Amino acid sequence: MTEDALEIANLKATYCLAADSSTSDADAARAKFADLFVDDFVGDYGFRMLNGPQEITDFMIEAIGGGSEWMIHALGSPLIKVDGDTATGDWTIQVESRRREGQGLMTVVGRYSDTFRKTSDGWRFASIKFDRYE
Repeated sequence: MTEDALEIANLKATYCLAADSSTSDADAARAKFADLFVDDFVGDYGFRMLNGPQEITDFMIEAIGGGSEWMIHALGSPLIKVDGDTATGDWTIQVESRRREGQGLMTVVGRYSDTFRKTSDGWRFASIKFDRYE
């Protein structure tokens, strides 16, 4: 189970790295996002439901990364529970970014609640729910 938890933690770290790199290199971010999600992925970021790998990738690169000059995710307090070929992961998150067009610095804090599925290619995101704290 320790190896599974480490693989899941690294998957989440890759997701954050892809999001951060989307501000400066959308193609590299798309390549990083390409192997993170199952085909029936569902994402809830509080705006609308995102269905499938393409929608989450477009959202992260265009809506999130596209509005920032730079961005950095900091995860904390991971709680990963593995149950066979499924798992859950909860994380606290703080994101710092500099918005484009002189909009200044922005801090976002919240909590991710993710589900994962083990595939023949390893662990992948099945769902992401993000609750932003204002």
